[in-house]
Amino acid sequence: MISPGQISSVLALLTRAGNEIMKVYASDNFGIRFKEDESPVTKADYASDTIIKNGLSVITPGIPVYSEETRDVPYSVRSEWKDLWILDPLDGTKEFIARSDEFCISLALITEGRAVAGFIQAPVTGEIWFAQKDEGAWKVANGNRVRLPLAKGEGPFSINISRTHHSKNEEEWIVRFMQDNEAVTHITGSAIKFSRIAEGSSDLYPKFSLIHEWDIAAGQIIIEEAGGRIIEPATGKPPVFNKEDYHQPPFVAFGPRVKDWTRWAGKM
Repeated sequence: MISPGQISSVLALLTRAGNEIMKVYASDNFGIRFKEDESPVTKADYASDTIIKNGLSVITPGIPVYSEETRDVPYSVRSEWKDLWILDPLDGTKEFIARSDEFCISLALITEGRAVAGFIQAPVTGEIWFAQKDEGAWKVANGNRVRLPLAKGEGPFSINISRTHHSKNEEEWIVRFMQDNEAVTHITGSAIKFSRIAEGSSDLYPKFSLIHEWDIAAGQIIIEEAGGRIIEPATGKPPVFNKEDYHQPPFVAFGPRVKDWTRWAGKM
């Protein structure tokens, strides 16, 4: 857990990193490269990564950072870490390159495998969603801080679909859900999907295709503290982080409006 002062410092740090991302976004040169897994990375990813890691070393000295862009720490070392930060310095790099505006910074504090604090910052709007275990979830926008969820949704359920990564299994799950529930689908990029669920403006996000721990860790604690759940169908339990394999198993994220989530959590 971190103190209120440390939370304020992290919020300021993510805003600074988000501003640096926007400088690259406004330029004509993203410096696009491709990693070994053929996923793209840009100058903005690296700039954000450097700013946040350097800042966290001052705000929370002694807590290591495990980042998507520096994931070369062997598990023999990571497994000894009781506390660590998991960072995606630019979640939605493909969205960034496509100039869709749907990208964010995702940062989570992990203690003994569980997310205990999480932050999602949207560089385009400057919004930040954050939460700490047992202390609620919040949104900061235009200098104002409000508690989540912001609204109790009405009408059909809103189901999120990833803009660039979705699978046939997810489509089939959505079809089954819509057989018993009135629902509409919305395409959204990056971890902003979790923020919308925590706000109450969206309700569901099934994810059964490739994703990683750093994509979901912050969103998990923010949704939980807003009254929702993220459940892995294989276990019926919330995700565990800092595993040897950083790939995230399938999960379904449920907003606070979904009251019978246990019925759907195990249906893939």
